[in-house]
Amino acid sequence: MSRMIGRLGRQVARHLIGRSSVVALVAVATTLCPGSPVQARPARNVILFLGDAGGLPTLSAAGIYAHNRPQSLFIQSMPHIGLSDTSALNHWVTDSAAGMTAIVTGRKTNSGMNSVVPAGDGTGVTPVKTILEYAEQHGLSTGVITNMPLWDATPAACYAHVARRTDKDEIFRQLLAPRFGDGVDILIGKDRASADAAFTKMGTTTEQAFVRAGYLFGRDPSMLTPQTRRAAIIRDEDYAPIPAVQATIASLSRNRKGYFLMVEWDMHTDRLQDGLRHAVEMDDMIRKISATAGKDTLILFVADHSYDLKLLSGTRDRPLAEQLASPAGGRPVIAADTRGAHAGEEVVAAAMGPGAQGVKGFFPNTWLFSVMMSAFGWKAD
Repeated sequence: MSRMIGRLGRQVARHLIGRSSVVALVAVATTLCPGSPVQARPARNVILFLGDAGGLPTLSAAGIYAHNRPQSLFIQSMPHIGLSDTSALNHWVTDSAAGMTAIVTGRKTNSGMNSVVPAGDGTGVTPVKTILEYAEQHGLSTGVITNMPLWDATPAACYAHVARRTDKDEIFRQLLAPRFGDGVDILIGKDRASADAAFTKMGTTTEQAFVRAGYLFGRDPSMLTPQTRRAAIIRDEDYAPIPAVQATIASLSRNRKGYFLMVEWDMHTDRLQDGLRHAVEMDDMIRKISATAGKDTLILFVADHSYDLKLLSGTRDRPLAEQLASPAGGRPVIAADTRGAHAGEEVVAAAMGPGAQGVKGFFPNTWLFSVMMSAFGWKAD
């Protein structure tokens, strides 16, 4: 045994001659310990796709609705899959504010609160730093895209800290008064009327406020080009999501340090076919973007909460979309709560790219913040 160790030592010594010690030591460690874990290279970019109310029942129904076969979504083929808890700090069934806060800050909070937690003394709230703010602090470019109002709970949790998710005026104020960096670089969302009302109270107009902050301002996502550094697009009409996301990525990618992008698509099925269609739209987005984003990009899909939807019946001989309009025997094919009822079961998280291996098994929604931070190679304050 001692002779074997001696021979191994002489082989290692010869291996080190004429080489960089760092490279040689890594090579030797890999040779001697092939089963030891090797730290993955940090991601340059992270794209968080957030399906609002996109729980497992919705994804399952959406795949059949679009492709007439089960497990047909791209999301369902992603290599790393886990199940995320969605509970809030104070409720088993969360709203989007607390649900998104957990994902982007790693902290659970009360329903209705955006990126703040109750203060330790029981009075007031304390802001908690978001993954987007970490990205800004590290000099990365950032983007927020949604088919919902720009002030709504999911997008606002990325950049604003409020005790009440409905405090639109404060959310818009904080949007243009970032705590870290120069704030979100590319913004696309809805509800121009609320923006106008908020900025009027501040003594300005929406356009003037964004232009002063260095944004190209408008209503049409097609105005984005790879040369666009900062843009704010607020419109109330639906828009083609894939071109908007592709244009945003082209712009953010100019930053050599990388980028963080959050894309929210509403999947609430209180309007059943709208919700299913939106789920398919986001799935198509992820499919397209994953083919072009590059190997240095972590792509993560998750829902902030599930929704009260059940696939009750239906036959394979007709497209599901037809059966929704004229169910056989009069029995509903899908039952979805029309009052907007959130549900509390775990939701699927799916990932690919550097850091994606952290998405596995069952975990709290706060774990996804750790996955994204680890992918970037960062430690939380």
